[in-house]
Amino acid sequence: MILINKKACIKDTPISSANIPANKVKGNKANTIIKILLFRYNSTDIKSNHINYSNQNFVKTLIDPNIFIESRKIVGPVLESTLPNDFSPWFLTGFTEAEGNFDISLFLNPKALAHTGIKFRFRLSANYKDIVLLCAIKNYFGSGQISLIRKDTGVITMEISSIEIIKNKIIPFFDKYPLKGTKYYDYLNWKDSFKDFIENKDHLNTKLSLIERLKYAKSNHNRNKLEFKIPIENLAVINPNYISGFVSGDGTFSLVTGPESFHKGFGRTILGITQHVNNKLLLEAILNYFSIGTVTSLTSKPNENTYVVSNKEDLNKKIIPFFEKYPLYGLHSISFLKWKYVVKYLLKIREDKNIFKRQDKQIILSNVRTIWLDKSTLLYNDLSINSEEILKKITEILKL
Repeated sequence: MILINKKACIKDTPISSANIPANKVKGNKANTIIKILLFRYNSTDIKSNHINYSNQNFVKTLIDPNIFIESRKIVGPVLESTLPNDFSPWFLTGFTEAEGNFDISLFLNPKALAHTGIKFRFRLSANYKDIVLLCAIKNYFGSGQISLIRKDTGVITMEISSIEIIKNKIIPFFDKYPLKGTKYYDYLNWKDSFKDFIENKDHLNTKLSLIERLKYAKSNHNRNKLEFKIPIENLAVINPNYISGFVSGDGTFSLVTGPESFHKGFGRTILGITQHVNNKLLLEAILNYFSIGTVTSLTSKPNENTYVVSNKEDLNKKIIPFFEKYPLYGLHSISFLKWKYVVKYLLKIREDKNIFKRQDKQIILSNVRTIWLDKSTLLYNDLSINSEEILKKITEILKL
């Protein structure tokens, strides 16, 4: 989640039009406001694996996610999206902690044994503007379906339900790079149920008892769990790329832009990660990793805890260097790019009080808003940013 505070927080997501090869991108395109439409489209599976991924025909291309809303089809260079060569698998574990789901589905199927179909699914969900990231993850595992759904929120889902991929890739992956929050036990429940399914799905008597066990497993799965636990042993060591993945899903880079005065709160910059209260120990582990910030909650939202870092010196000396070394991917990488320069500019203003003698205060406020609200920045299908235009604007406007 990427937020801008203007008395209340609203989402900041890039909207621009571009889907052309990188060597043909010229200037900014006009901003467009696209109404999010409801549709579901299952893209063709790409049988590739990131580890051995080599596509001689790959063309680095700037991707405009809005065209998929307009056309209702996911086609073209976005389907060839790939993760960087130095990508850490721990990023994917962190992103799954934030946006992942391990699902068991039982449904009526007259042609199936015991008239019951059974499907196991691993799913990741995100804003539809993160289509490049989800397509890249899909290619990493070598299978999956991309669906654009939810008219009201524009949620995009990457789903893997192939028995072979789950058995040979998904389960080995999360065994090697385990989750660290309450979702870890969802995964274990799902994994055990999948093993039960493989062993007992092909005979009527065993399948009938299997169905009952799966119904029970579903009743104590995800939000239906009777007990929420944290795998304390998994929190002993946290890989920094896990944090980057987690923040890419559930993190917030925010900036207060509403008040007309610094004294009233303009320019307050925050890194926040919000979780259900059951994951408080996970947030505290991240706090301990950075040794800055606080874990807090609001009386109006007693079921939520938020890890917050708002001190600009801490943001500049610890948080910004951290994400420069262990990068975010997807929509959050664009927000972080703008946010870090705003943080540095606001620190520059704090240090140079004479800046208000050289430049009108309202112009300064306007400059900060211009950078933060810029919507021209998009991702290429290798998850890099078309940063030349925005960095030029930042340099010119903020005088950095």
